[in-house]
This record gives sequence, structure tokens and C-alpha cells, in this order.
Amino acid sequence: MQIKELYEKVNDGKIISDIELQREIVYSADKQKLVIDSIAKNIPLPAFYFWQNENGILEVLDGKQRIEAIKKFYQNDIEYEGKLWKQYDVDFQTKINETQIKDIICSGTEELKREIFFRINTLGVPLSRFEVLNGLYNGEYLRGLTVYVKQDTDILKVLGTNSRGNNQFWVLKQIVFLKNQKDTDEYVKQNQNLPFENDQRLISKYIKFIRGVFDNSKELEIYFRLAVKYEKDFVIWKENRQEINTKIIDYLKDKNLVKLTDKAKEIEDIIQSVVKGISVDNKRLFTSDDKQALLRQQSAENEKYRCKICNQIFYQNELEIDHITAWSKGGRTVLSNAQLLCRTCNAKKGNL
Repeated sequence: MQIKELYEKVNDGKIISDIELQREIVYSADKQKLVIDSIAKNIPLPAFYFWQNENGILEVLDGKQRIEAIKKFYQNDIEYEGKLWKQYDVDFQTKINETQIKDIICSGTEELKREIFFRINTLGVPLSRFEVLNGLYNGEYLRGLTVYVKQDTDILKVLGTNSRGNNQFWVLKQIVFLKNQKDTDEYVKQNQNLPFENDQRLISKYIKFIRGVFDNSKELEIYFRLAVKYEKDFVIWKENRQEINTKIIDYLKDKNLVKLTDKAKEIEDIIQSVVKGISVDNKRLFTSDDKQALLRQQSAENEKYRCKICNQIFYQNELEIDHITAWSKGGRTVLSNAQLLCRTCNAKKGNL
């Protein structure tokens, strides 16, 4: 079937995609444009599956998303390369119109229809992000990365079981972060035929840091950022690893505390208090009662209160209660060490 024929049959009601088995439209605008791009560049689309009902109408079993993209393009609802369908010349339109699709038409009992739909949508396994990258840019770089992930003792300990290249992709994300790159795909494309050794040296020191300090990898993204930030302090962190891990575990067990705090910042504060030998207050956060008590000590101005840093006035729900001396530096969670700050000032203050 040609693309134009497909579109005309949809418009004429000879092909219907809104059947009870089908899901709602899920393709983004970019993915719809990719359908048109495939047609324009002679990249074959997956087969379209239809069910021919007793009236001779073709019901779409698989291909609804692609059909909607084609329909929108013909109806000037989406652009391709900055132009609507009506703005293209006759040659381009003819090329699209005459492009053929592979259509598979099934018929039979209602039970068979549902079984075919089920198998179409469950037997296929989507490729993982790394499998896609490996298919597009297989070369010396990705082969070296795979050897590293499968054989390096530190990476095996930190990342654990590997499934369909998930560990390779995690390593790639961290390398892209370290090199201030924005796009993983583009980075792999640029390095496709280069050896992986340089990037292995770049990332391996942080993997060694994580393995040497942390007992588990539940917060791996946070641990990696901390390893990058505090690489020079590795020895002292390793010396205090037992207390660091105990306190992190205690923090993560307190679901309410985790919910109320910035997890990455909190874990960093906990570690800093340990390595600097600071005795911290067991009470981590001020309560709503503490805030009300502090508000009663202030003079309200038209039901507003002043931020202690910027001196601007805010409603009480716009103010946060803050440690004057940071908790991670030994500041106690008591009213004498509390102040009311607006959200902006509190964020800027950090652990000062």
C-alpha cells in the first residue's frame, strides 16, 4: 500500500484506528516528525497490522501512532524541516505519496483478533538505551567501554549486575557530565573509533572513591557527584567510612526526614560533620511549632514578617526557619539558633 492510499483510506473510513484495543496517541511532536523523516529518507517503517472485519473495513492492530503522524502531516498540522505539506513542491509530495508501506491484513474470529493484538504488543522487547547506541555507533570506543564494565573489579562492585548494557550507559552518562557535554549520543558518535582508555582513566578514580567509601550504591548518582567534588579528601573519607555509612543509613531510614530535606545536600552535610569531627544535634529539623514560637517573638507588620538577611517582609508561609549556625557545623536545633529567612536567602545561605 502506498502512503497516499493509506491516508485516503483513513479519510474515507476504510481504515479505522480508534478501536477498543488500541491505546491513546502517545507520540510526541518530535517523534511524529521522525515518522515523516523516515518516509522522506526511504527508511522503512515497521509493518502495519490490520484486521479486516466482516464489513471489509481494516481496523488498525499496530501502527496507529504512525498513521496519526502521516495524517497530521497531510493536514498541515505538523511541519517537517520547517515546512507544512502544502508548502512542498510537487516532486517531494509525489515521493511521499508513492512511498510504499508493508501492510499485513489478518481476519478470523474475535478471539484470534485479540490474540494477534496481544502477541504484537507483548512479544517485542524494546532496545535499551545502550543497545540503541551500540547499534548506531559500534566501534572501538564502545567495545573498550564494555570490556571495562565487564572486567574492572571496582566497577563490578559499585554497579553490580549488568542488564542489557545499563551499566555501560550509566558510565557514559557520567563521562558526558565530567566533560561538560550535553548529548550522550553525539559524544559516542564523535568517539566511535577512538580507544576508551583515556575516559577509563578519567572515571575510574571516582569509581574507586565510591567503592572505598560507600557500602552500597542505593544513592549512586549522589555518591558520584560527591566523589568528583571531594576527590582530594578520599583518604579521610575512607578512614571514616563506617560512621559515614551508619549515619547515611539512619538518615535514609527516616522517610519523613528524607521527604522534607534535599537528599543530596543532606548526605553531604552528614559526611562533612563526620570527617570534620563535629558533634551534631540529634534533632535535625525545626518543627512547625518551633516556627510558630519564633514568629511570636517577632513583630508583625500587616501580618508579614521580616527576613533576617534581606530585611524584606513576607507572609509567614513564605518564610523558612533556618539554623543560624548550620546543623552540619554543630549548630543546635533550638530557638536560640533559629532565624526566619525567605526562600531565596535561605537557598543562598546554604551551610554558611
